Amino acid sequence: MAEQKILIIEDDKDISEIITVYLSKNGFDCRQAFDGNEALRMAREVEPSLLILDVQLPGRDGVDICQVLRQETDIPILFLSCLGEEQDKIRGLDAGGDDYITKPFSLAELLARVKAALRRSGLPDTSVTRKQVLEFPGLRIDLAESLAFLDGRALDLTQMEFQVLVRLARNPGWPFTSEQLFSLVWGEKCIDTRTVAVHINRLRKKLEQSEGKREYILTVWGKGYKFNNQL
Repeated sequence: MAEQKILIIEDDKDISEIITVYLSKNGFDCRQAFDGNEALRMAREVEPSLLILDVQLPGRDGVDICQVLRQETDIPILFLSCLGEEQDKIRGLDAGGDDYITKPFSLAELLARVKAALRRSGLPDTSVTRKQVLEFPGLRIDLAESLAFLDGRALDLTQMEFQVLVRLARNPGWPFTSEQLFSLVWGEKCIDTRTVAVHINRLRKKLEQSEGKREYILTVWGKGYKFNNQL
């Protein structure tokens, strides 16, 4: 099996080299970019499986790069930044990032998050015993193609938004806490429930465009979220 390509976009060449060496030793084909403009060019030329993206870059801001690339691709994007305030993380996730790692960081943790993101970027479930299409009034979710259709129109969802939607839609009426959703979708212990809230809010905005003005995702006060089983 061919090595998965990772594009590391980091202006600190020492940090970039450390990440490159570590991930390369763990079987990844790593490429490097050191400023925002070079990052966009390489992302389009290299067609990586995953991006590790610094927020503060010369030439072009990392969040801006993420927003541009989200119009072109759904590959996992992991932000890597010294900006660790809640609003910084929300800004990155709102731009379409799949994860946000603050500096200083552990290389082992970075590797684990890279692997988790790549696992999530595959099909949500390849088992032939599971339904490959979920259908509800006005909404069709194709698991095999990782696509969702609202009133016949394909929804523009990021991979993480799609995964959250699938987790809820597979269990209509069942409430999930933010911690449970984070663990199921991100594949690790919840460290920030705001991450889930951001993805839920983005999903709701896209789903509320339905012709019937249906509420697909409901808040269960004191519990979390559930997929509406009374559509």
